[in-house]
Amino acid sequence: MHEGMMGQSHMHHGGSMPEIWEVLTDEQKKEVALMKMDMKIQWMEIKISEMEKMIELKKNAVKNMKKFRETFQK
Repeated sequence: MHEGMMGQSHMHHGGSMPEIWEVLTDEQKKEVALMKMDMKIQWMEIKISEMEKMIELKKNAVKNMKKFRETFQK
């Protein structure tokens, strides 16, 4: 019995979006699309922030290497 319930649950999650999409009004579809875009924008902003941090770390590493080189050459 438990196995059958899991199968239904899996089918519900896997196929529910197209079925739900058909019954949404145009306004609701627009809201869903906007929410998806907002989530994508937020994800991209997080990724950009992470990249900026890595760039800053690399700039500092280069600066430190130059200082070391100057000290080593003296």
